[in-house]
Amino acid sequence: MGGDAAQIRLWLEDVEASAKKQRWDDERPWRADSHVWEEGGLPVVDLHDLGAAIARRAAEVVAARAAELEAGAVLFIVGKGKHSKGKAVLGEVVREVLAARCRADGWRWAPAAAGRLALIVDERRAPAAATGRLGLGLWLLIFTLLSLAVWACLGLPGVR
Repeated sequence: MGGDAAQIRLWLEDVEASAKKQRWDDERPWRADSHVWEEGGLPVVDLHDLGAAIARRAAEVVAARAAELEAGAVLFIVGKGKHSKGKAVLGEVVREVLAARCRADGWRWAPAAAGRLALIVDERRAPAAATGRLGLGLWLLIFTLLSLAVWACLGLPGVR
């Protein structure tokens, strides 16, 4: 499923061109090749090193075409706002974009890990990392542990 990240990189060519004009580009360049990747089948767009206006544009571009993604979701890294005065600017900007798109298209967005926001366009295809649902492996582990606990509590042979 490496195609989603590659597709997003193409969508963000204009954003990358704008990012090259930022005054801090020499020290902290934003390039699609370094800031868009996949984690566990989920495309990730890292908006660090973008100013608020360009980050908004990046989120708008990706959200506008997110239904085309095989993964059914996309993750935006907005950070915790260490470089913002007051609120975390990138987080606020991206939340606004995602909320508007979700109202228009009936999708949903959700906070993921700290400083990350997930746009979920298809719950069935979206990886658990985006939706927050527990994976099959974790459910099997929980079932096994509960079964062993019951077995031990009932004093059945073979468990000490």
